[in-house]
Amino acid sequence: MKRVLLCAVLLAWSGLASAVVYKWIDAQGKLQYGDRPPDGVHAQIVEGLGNHASRSEQSRPPVVSASATSSQPAKSAADNAQDDSVKKAVDDDVAQVKDKQCADAQARYKSLIEGRKLYKAGADGERQYLTSEEIDAERVNAKRDIDTICNSPT
Repeated sequence: MKRVLLCAVLLAWSGLASAVVYKWIDAQGKLQYGDRPPDGVHAQIVEGLGNHASRSEQSRPPVVSASATSSQPAKSAADNAQDDSVKKAVDDDVAQVKDKQCADAQARYKSLIEGRKLYKAGADGERQYLTSEEIDAERVNAKRDIDTICNSPT
């Protein structure tokens, strides 16, 4: 009887322990994680950490509408300058990440073009060599990645 009661308590507790985790960029441009994002910050739900769809919909923070933000008092010039500097820092970080992703995509494409015998690691760590059709498909995908990453405006 004690085991059944213990199992029931543990089962109920495990349901309470699974929480929704959010990620967002703070004012210093650093990636932050938490169970409640600060107000006015665009936060994304982190997938794969035990959250359930029904629960994530219930605990999602309310979206602030444009009319609600317009009723707030105007920001001072110092706040605007700080916001501009934070936005510039975030834009610079995004540009650096995009440049790195572009360089990685170009390096992948170059290795697919120049490589003779290409392989993927199998489930047991053993090399599985690609056929000519698979290599061609990988080249097309790599070229598409370059076009998407390197030539996109954002």
